[in-house]
Amino acid sequence: MTLCLRSATVVLLILLIGWFGRSAEATDLKNTIRNLYGSEGILIEPSPLPFFTQESRFQASSLQGLEHLNTQVTSAIGLPSFSSSVTGFTFDMDRGIPIRTTESLGPLLTERATTLGAHKLDVTLTYTRLNFTKLQGKDLDHLELVFRRGDANGNGIRDTDGPFSFESDIIRAKLKVDLNEDIIAFIATYGITSVWDIGLVVPLTHIRLVAKAKATILDQFGNPGGTRIGDLPIHRFGPNSTPPNASGGGEETGIGDVILRTKYNFLRNSSGFTPDMAFLFEVKLPTGDEGRLLGTGGTNLAGLFIASKTYGRWFTPHVNVGYEIDTKDLEQNTIRYALGFDARLLSELSFDADVIGRFKPAGSRTGDHINDLSLGVKWNPLNSWVVRTAVQIPLDKNSGLRADFIPTVGVEYLF
Repeated sequence: MTLCLRSATVVLLILLIGWFGRSAEATDLKNTIRNLYGSEGILIEPSPLPFFTQESRFQASSLQGLEHLNTQVTSAIGLPSFSSSVTGFTFDMDRGIPIRTTESLGPLLTERATTLGAHKLDVTLTYTRLNFTKLQGKDLDHLELVFRRGDANGNGIRDTDGPFSFESDIIRAKLKVDLNEDIIAFIATYGITSVWDIGLVVPLTHIRLVAKAKATILDQFGNPGGTRIGDLPIHRFGPNSTPPNASGGGEETGIGDVILRTKYNFLRNSSGFTPDMAFLFEVKLPTGDEGRLLGTGGTNLAGLFIASKTYGRWFTPHVNVGYEIDTKDLEQNTIRYALGFDARLLSELSFDADVIGRFKPAGSRTGDHINDLSLGVKWNPLNSWVVRTAVQIPLDKNSGLRADFIPTVGVEYLF
């Protein structure tokens, strides 16, 4: 029976990788917003003689604004918190079979200090849905960029009256961004010894990013059409300009960034209030295609200190704190932390609650500090099977790229 289940697990993983690894011709999904108006940015209609040409006056500003928004959106796309390596079982050492604990079934997205057990294999399959709705507190379907024209007379200021008042004309672009992500994660944890685990996370990702923009030329008073000389607008869209309405994007599917884990439980079953303690080390590999938004393009190294203690054989508070190094961009280095508890409601049902946070000390002000509330339950309906479900709720929607909530469902089996 065990051999069959192991074989089925391997076959399922191969099928999933084959299915999610298929993709249409690769697109530059990462630069969808940057390239909305083409690689040259916004060019307006050339002015007729004897007027000086104006077509490139908004080019630099539009390129800069679109690039900045593109970076804000794509740099904030990352992997959500994956299921922990904590199992909900202990073992009958004489017979070597799993038995349900009288404690809880363990947390869902954070860690307890305890390890799996020597020569035991825990396999989990989860599905997570992320539908992003806000960027820095602004609705993704109501974003706005303002592009300003270059200096016409070279005096270093933007004139608001006189013959150069047209310098105050702007282009206002209203954008709607549709961004969502589906992740199926295969998670395996193996106990090398009774206090040392190793693990693997393979995310299979489908991501959709579609952006639409509508640009309008306004004068300094907000009037459509911009400044005019007689009946002729100085700045305008036309048959020889960049179209004011633009759209781009698409969908990609494939393997994301694979994570390798190891946890060592160096203190366990101490008397009194001394908690169990462990170290967890993670390596995120750049296996996902960065241009297709399936990965970040860099290797991350993370170390976490874990402490937990079970009280009354049903209530287990836990704390995780550590540091993650982004080897591609050190300004994205992150302090990670989590504080919460898991509790047994029934012998086969447990509840988990956590506050999960990330803080970038040297970040770029986009998602530098985010906090989520995670709530979930684990249910052990049969033998070595555990069904799990959780939801992450942002506690601060004004920081970074955020979803209204992030649901996760999964199933776990212990060999």
